[in-house]
This record gives sequence, structure tokens and C-alpha cells, in this order.
Amino acid sequence: MDYLVPAWHELSEDWAHTIPKLEFDDAVSHIKVFQTNQKPFSLIITDYQPQLSTKLNQLTISPAQIFSTFDYLQGVHHVDSQIVDYRDFNWPTGAYYDFTNFRIIVMVKENPYAKVIFDTQGKILWVDYLEKDKISRRLLLDSRGFISREELFENGQPYQYIYYDEQGYWRFKHDVKSDQVEINKRFSGLTNHLHYEHLNDLLTEVVIKQVLSKFNVDRDNLIVTMDDQAVIDPKTYSSYQPIFSLSRWHTYRESLDALKNQKLILVADNNETKNNIKKQTNMDATIIPLFQSRFNLGHSQRSDQERIGLFIESMAKDEIDKVLELLYQRLLKNPKTTALTVMSYSTEKFQQAQQALENLKKTHQGEFILASEEQNEVEELLTKQIDIPKLTIDTKRISTPAEAGRQLDSLRILIDWGNQLDEFLQISAISTGIPQLYRQANDQVKDYQNGLICPKISDINKGLDYYLGSLKHWNEALIYNIQLMNQLSAAELQKKWEKVLTK
Repeated sequence: MDYLVPAWHELSEDWAHTIPKLEFDDAVSHIKVFQTNQKPFSLIITDYQPQLSTKLNQLTISPAQIFSTFDYLQGVHHVDSQIVDYRDFNWPTGAYYDFTNFRIIVMVKENPYAKVIFDTQGKILWVDYLEKDKISRRLLLDSRGFISREELFENGQPYQYIYYDEQGYWRFKHDVKSDQVEINKRFSGLTNHLHYEHLNDLLTEVVIKQVLSKFNVDRDNLIVTMDDQAVIDPKTYSSYQPIFSLSRWHTYRESLDALKNQKLILVADNNETKNNIKKQTNMDATIIPLFQSRFNLGHSQRSDQERIGLFIESMAKDEIDKVLELLYQRLLKNPKTTALTVMSYSTEKFQQAQQALENLKKTHQGEFILASEEQNEVEELLTKQIDIPKLTIDTKRISTPAEAGRQLDSLRILIDWGNQLDEFLQISAISTGIPQLYRQANDQVKDYQNGLICPKISDINKGLDYYLGSLKHWNEALIYNIQLMNQLSAAELQKKWEKVLTK
């Protein structure tokens, strides 16, 4: 069996503050490869994750087995979900409810008594109890339908965590300031001691006693995400021939430095990570890309309109303005057959894209109008008489893989002139079959094969001239991308894993 130890630290967020966004994780990417190839795997969850069942459903992950350190300590041995309703709580007599868009305020004698906080699926995440409008305690709910942790507050800060089982018994208490842990004597058989100086000591004991002691080094594989925030010291796994996964998505420098004198099996997500590892430790790592290709060819060639995609997530403000100006001049020459979509992940960059478009309108005031802007009959008539070009320029924020696919489907070419290569979008573009223009050389894009490296902004026009206006070179890029898809398929990535996993 292959056991994966992911670095999942974050708890689910309040729906009111949750902004949909793309999130990447090396363990999830490895799991997707295993699942696509129908290779069973198990998960070892070391962090507190009361919403784990919801997380797994959202990620469409189906492990053969799950071991959670906190589930063991809290006596939970199933994954069945149960809905908890806000009316299930024992509110004071006379309490009534004030319903807002994202939460429920429980009122007692016209004063706020508690706030019920929900996740994006409408399930209760936690309940805040209030004293003079300040949080006095918080109850965190497990997605399986019970109160999992009570947090006690003082001056707006938590000072103690109390963990419960499904029957409502407290299992252990964690002093946040001192980090000391007290075990309930009623459940003394679960641990070696009733008192621990640090929470990590307790969690490490559980992992060793309940998982690693039963681990068969000859038959099983341990794949651990190396992460400086890990609650279990990576040295704990050393005797079990672990495979450490390192990627740009988790900081690992301190952990790697602590292990550099040991013989390690390392997997890197790309050449950059591999080179960083080599520089720090003089060790070699096997590269296994995090993103698998999917044969999902786009349909832009069926349209008379050539839509250019500009991805700006790692571009500076002035660079966005300069590239947009260059593309604007191109759109002016062929306003009916050329379009532009400016794409980003974050809300900050999305706002920058909109501002850059406003700057363009001010710089070229009266020289063009946007097709997306509504005009009244008089304005429409004047536009036709004066012959002002109507340009198709859109701004889009990509928050899901499906949204990325929808945007790429209509693109004839993708430009990413940022300082940081985005491998997810690159592999998605390859899977769509379109050529790409990049600022810096990289492993997947080869000049005049499936794109062009453009060190200077003016070089972007060379790539656009080469791939647009005719489908000849575009079709050549399509054929090259299909070959790349085969190399980056889940089956090929699994072959790379088998070489690493073979004892």
C-alpha cells in the first residue's frame, strides 16, 4: 500500500470571507494520478481537520484507508456525514434568530448571544458565543455531525482548546500559550502519558504507535510532503524509507536542511525545485510533474475570430500596461476578427486587469469602444458614421479548473509574460492544443514547435504573426502538443512513480 502524508494545515473558512480560488497541492496532484490509474492509496492525516470528509468530497478523493491522528484521539472511526441544524443547539429560553446572507445571529433579550457560521455548502462550521459583543468561546463542528473542539477566549484570543468525542466527553485539552496537553484519565489507555509538554509530542507518539509501528518497509511506501510547518518532524519517518515530495507549494528549506546528512529519496515538481535541492544538499531528485495532461482539444479553429489570451498573474502593473498597448495596436488592425481575454487568478490581479483596460481607454479616448459596453441608439449611429472600431476585450478571473478549461477552449493562442511559470495553466493549454508565448525558456514550450520564447515585449508580435492569420503553423503546434500530452498523461506519470516506488 502507498501511504501519503499531505501537508494540510488550513481549516475551512467562513463562507462570508471565502473567495473562490484555485488551490494547488502536491499530495492532491499525486493522488489524482494514482486514482486515474486505479492504484489504491491511503492517507495519514497529521493535522486537525474537522472538515476532512467535506474536503475529500470537494477534491473527489477516495482513499482506501484514512488514519487521522485527531480522529484516533477523539475516538472517531467512520466518515459518515450528518447535518447539524442551528435549532439543534440548546439556546436560552426566548432566543430568536436574525438571518443574514452568510450567518445567523442568535439574539437573547435584544442582545447578540451567538453567531452561527457556515461553510460554502451551507453546513455549520462553528458557533461563536458572545459576551458584550466579544467572543467568549467557539464551538467547532466536525462535518460528520458533532462538536469537535471548544475554544476558550480571553481578550479576543483563544487560550485553550478542548477536544471532544461524538458522545460529548472531553478527550484532551491543549493550552495554546504553553502548548501543554492534558489527557482525560477516562481515556488513559489511548496514550502513554496523561501529560505532554508539547502537542507535537502527543501527535508524534500516535503516528509512531498507531501507524509506523505497523508499517511494512518491504511492502509499503510512505510518500511525505516535505513542509516546514509540518506537525510531525520529518526525521520521525527516516527509518521507514520515506519518499519526500518537494514542490513550490510548500516551504521545505528548513526541513531539508535538517535531513541533508541522510540518504533521501526525493521527488521534485519541476526543474527549478530539483536545482534548488541540488544546490542546498547536493542531492538528486526525480522530477514528477504535478499536473497531468487531459486530451481536451479546444475549438478556436472553428471560429473566424482569433482570440488571444493574456495571463497576467505574475506580471507587474507596468508590464500589463505595455503588453496591453501592444495587443491593442493589433486589435485595431483587425477589430472584427481579433479578440482579447485578459486572465488572472487573484482578485488583486483581476482588478489590475480592469484598471489597465481603463487606462487604455483614457490613453486612447475616443479612438475605440468596447463591444461589451452597451450603447444607446444615438451612440450606435455615431459609432457607425465616424467608423470607430469596436474592440472585443474581456477580463476574466479563473477560480476553478473548469473555468480555466472554458476560457482556454476559445483561445487561439496564450501569452504568459510573467516572471513565474504557471505549470497548471501551461499543461491546460497544452491539453487544449494551443501555442503559447512565454518570457522565459521552459521545458514544455519549444520555439516554433508549440510556441515561442519572447524575452522582450516586442517579441510577442513575432509569435502572434507566426501563429495567427493562418492555421498552418497553428496546426503544427497542435500536433506537437498532442505528442506532449502523451508524455504528460496520467499513465506516463504513473510510470515515473513506479520507478520511484519499486523497492
